[in-house]
Amino acid sequence: MNILTKKEPQAVAKTTPRRTVVPRYDVRENTDAFIVTAQLPGVDRSALETTVDGENLTVLGRRTWTAPSEWTLLHRETALTDYRLVLELDRRINREVIRAELRQGVLTLTLPKAEAIKPRKIEISG
Repeated sequence: MNILTKKEPQAVAKTTPRRTVVPRYDVRENTDAFIVTAQLPGVDRSALETTVDGENLTVLGRRTWTAPSEWTLLHRETALTDYRLVLELDRRINREVIRAELRQGVLTLTLPKAEAIKPRKIEISG
């Protein structure tokens, strides 16, 4: 069963002058949580917004790289696009305690499982 479902991209607001792309991301599961890692090269913490609104987890990242004034840009392999990832959250995720960490262009989101779905040991009496 899928816990996270990628939502189809929707039109970006007209106030956003640059286009957005879906970053590469992975979802892993352990006993206590689902871990989402998204690659956001060129995005620093001040240009990153992560929100939960109802059933959706949204990640918006804006690239902020500027060439030094003494450089002459000859070639660029990556466009200055922004990142937008929208995931639909399953009700089994505890939205109140989601954690986010950004290190070297990699965003790690920890989505704790609700206590009701965590495995538990049943004591045997008698």
